[in-house]
Amino acid sequence: MARLPGFEFRPQQLEMALALQKFLRDPEQTAFAVEAPTGVGKTFAVLVPTLLEAARHGTRILFLTAGIALQEQLIEKDLPRLRELLGLHFNFGLLKGRSHYVCLRLARGVTAVPSLFGAPDGETALSQWLEETETGDLAELKLPQGSPLLQGLTAGVRGCIGTSCPCRERCFVIRAYRSAQDWDLTVANYNLFFSHILEGGGAFPVRYDWLVCDEAHRLPDAVRSSSTIRVGSEAGAALFGARVQGFASFLKAHSMGNSELTARAERTRNALKDLFEALPARLPESGELQARDEDLLRRGTALAEELDSMLRPLRAVEDRFMSGDFSDRAALAEGAELVNWMDDVREFKRDLLWCLSVERFPNWAYWAESASGPRGQGGALMSKPVDSAEIVREALEKEDPEKAIFTSATMTLPAGPAESPLGGFEFWARESGVWPDGYLMVDSPFDLQNQMEVLVIDVGMKVGERGYDDRMCRIMEKLCDENGGRSLVLLSSLRLMNAFARRMRSGERADRRPYSVLVQGDMPQRQLLRRFIEDETSTLIGSVSFREGIDVPGEGLTQVIIDRIPFPHPNDPMVRARDALEGGKSFVRVTLPTVKMLLRQAAGRLIRSSSDHGRVVLLDGRAVEKRGWGILEALPPCRCRRLTVNGGGS
Repeated sequence: MARLPGFEFRPQQLEMALALQKFLRDPEQTAFAVEAPTGVGKTFAVLVPTLLEAARHGTRILFLTAGIALQEQLIEKDLPRLRELLGLHFNFGLLKGRSHYVCLRLARGVTAVPSLFGAPDGETALSQWLEETETGDLAELKLPQGSPLLQGLTAGVRGCIGTSCPCRERCFVIRAYRSAQDWDLTVANYNLFFSHILEGGGAFPVRYDWLVCDEAHRLPDAVRSSSTIRVGSEAGAALFGARVQGFASFLKAHSMGNSELTARAERTRNALKDLFEALPARLPESGELQARDEDLLRRGTALAEELDSMLRPLRAVEDRFMSGDFSDRAALAEGAELVNWMDDVREFKRDLLWCLSVERFPNWAYWAESASGPRGQGGALMSKPVDSAEIVREALEKEDPEKAIFTSATMTLPAGPAESPLGGFEFWARESGVWPDGYLMVDSPFDLQNQMEVLVIDVGMKVGERGYDDRMCRIMEKLCDENGGRSLVLLSSLRLMNAFARRMRSGERADRRPYSVLVQGDMPQRQLLRRFIEDETSTLIGSVSFREGIDVPGEGLTQVIIDRIPFPHPNDPMVRARDALEGGKSFVRVTLPTVKMLLRQAAGRLIRSSSDHGRVVLLDGRAVEKRGWGILEALPPCRCRRLTVNGGGS
């Protein structure tokens, strides 16, 4: 296999590819689920039969993923390589959401560019990029994550003024979506897919026949994320403050004074402040809402009435705009911005009353996030669907792909209900709302019994006990030093992550340590992972978000440390709502199955090839003590040892 360096024949990969080929040729089947453990090569096992069969039928494919890492691997490596190996000519591309592309109209008004770019000629650099870029993809700017410049350069969904935009003919979003119409295979993510379908009852804007959902274990969470409703006090203050002032000249030009609007906006901001200042006293510490609070609803209704009052005098301008009364291009653009703002206000009102009415509990969870600033500032009302299965099912029925493939390394549990026709896939099917016609689970291609072990360490303390963080840090430091680095440390709290990072980077041991220590947040995630791969002895300390998307074969990763079984906090509003929905039985029905899958994802970072070796360390004795939980049975089948720390652990 000179054309595919490093290729290893794996029977499981062939088995998976042949099963999918059979499915694609069967006119009676429409949905197929496949679990393939790490190392099977599931991406090629899916793409090879799918591309070959699609070429025979002239079929278009939509390939959905959850993470950026897989999207980049597909576009930059896998698809170009397969096009060459298979001798097929097919067009493909990556489609991103609107917020990933620069808005030319907004870019003209961006200020403080030099300081944001970190260079005195920042404005020149931005102007030059706007002239040279062919895609308008903001990733080309390589700005730090969360940079305020990114928000100023993108219109998002609500900021786009559509056909009224003076830059429409050069719009990068339109150009990207037009290009995608000619692709044979479109790569996108779940959030983009479901946001198009769920917002306003739309449809995905690119035509396709077959749907491939990789990282399918993330499907329920992606839908919950896309469906989340958030009503923030800071966002509301900006909506009724700075944005209102921006319409002064436009309203004056159309014989409408801005003073009345400004006065009504001020009353609206006062009502908003009154509501969010009342939240801490009305809600428990968790911020949870399980039933309507009449006082909060009264304050919210008063705010909604102020919103209606603020919009009332503007409806005449809105009617004129909608009837095409504005012919001047500049006035047309300003009118579109005003109408967009009015829609934003109406959406704010709708979401506000939804969150305060608490009408769908426990199918939906409702809570308030704590304010980060002075009282009434920085807080938010939140609502999220607890069970996303119905939403997924309705979305897929609406899109109605001819064929749908769902695949992941973690979709099954060790033993499904005896009465279930899907066996181990039962839990995933119930959570995702997808009930496949056929399914396949292939085993690992590796000799895990000899290549890895699981080490369970009972640290002798419970989370939250005085001295817990210090003991954990000392144990993890010793594990990393004994292993010579080459470790991935996955921690469930940012507090512990920061404490461990400080310990590893300070003191005498830090100066003598022969390996480098990388920490989540040091640099953008892609760059951090690249450093981890290139520096073979390094240790990477990160949060649970690093459970997926890390592929480090060889000696660069021989130890994965997990601080504890990743149970959610029992007072989490989503957990409590799900427990109410499940009649008090969510721990067994939902929580345990979920944490088992999360642990399998984390453990899957270790063995990526037949020559890899190492250990997974779980610093939670409950994995052994609580036999009924079945934690160890959910981990890869390999040797398991248990250690108990008495006292210091150093």
